[in-house]
This record gives sequence, structure tokens and C-alpha cells, in this order.
Amino acid sequence: MIFSALALLLMGSAVLTLRLGGDLGSFPRPLRPEEEKYYIDLWVRGDMEARNKLIEHNLRLVAHIIKKS
Repeated sequence: MIFSALALLLMGSAVLTLRLGGDLGSFPRPLRPEEEKYYIDLWVRGDMEARNKLIEHNLRLVAHIIKKS
């Protein structure tokens, strides 16, 4: 459910600003479940930095969905 909500959010976003750390072309590591819950709670309260963090750390999922399209 969390992933489907994030996928819909990503598909509705016109522009994504990626702040990839480390090697270029690599994705940030996925968040641990407790980290994800923490950022979702912040995002629900309107924190856009939390939203961006969720997007950045779910880019593997986004890439997977795009490849299947």
C-alpha cells in the first residue's frame, strides 16, 4: 500500500530533483521500515523534505515500474 501510494505520487510529479550521493548512477539504499514510517508520518503532515527523501530512496521501485511499462 505504501509503495502504490508512492508510485502514484511519483507518476503525478512533473519534475524530480535527484540528490544522488556516492557513485553517479547508483540509487540510494532503501529505507528501513521504521525510517520509512517516520518519513511517511512527516510527509502526511506536509513536510516536503520528507516526501523528497521517500522518493529518492524508492527510485529502484520507480525504475522497475518504468521498465515494465
